[in-house]
Amino acid sequence: MKKPVIIAIIAVVLIVAIVGVIFINLNKEKTSMTSSSFYTTMSQKGYTLNDASAQFSEYNYVKQVYIAANEDYTYQIEFYELVDDSYAISFYNNNKSIFESSKGNNSAETSVALKNYSKYTLSANGKYKVVSRIDNTVIYVDVDDSYRDTVKKLLDELGY
Repeated sequence: MKKPVIIAIIAVVLIVAIVGVIFINLNKEKTSMTSSSFYTTMSQKGYTLNDASAQFSEYNYVKQVYIAANEDYTYQIEFYELVDDSYAISFYNNNKSIFESSKGNNSAETSVALKNYSKYTLSANGKYKVVSRIDNTVIYVDVDDSYRDTVKKLLDELGY
């Protein structure tokens, strides 16, 4: 065989392998946190946790809500555990729509939807907003843009 043909075959094999690995990774399911593990993890990270479930008592599809505030209460991260995935998807879609309606001319957004996971982020008008769902849980963030890097790192650590 000629050298260019061998190089072409190797290139095709590599491309197929890379696409295969990406496809396999995209179809992996993420593991959601329980309310108690969110509470414990955030407490250990120095956040003040408040049980806000009573505020949602009229909604029978909301099982548990925790609000984690940083030590000087300048931002918070909300964690929702809903009765099942369908309510979490609806909750996610509703909040994503609300965030999208707040976009300005100068904004940056990302959106991912995989097997049991959806995440939407928006930076606009000096705010950083995230709604992230795994199974029947949702994390909601609407903070000043100056906390973006801190929140991104924390959400990565939580798996959201």
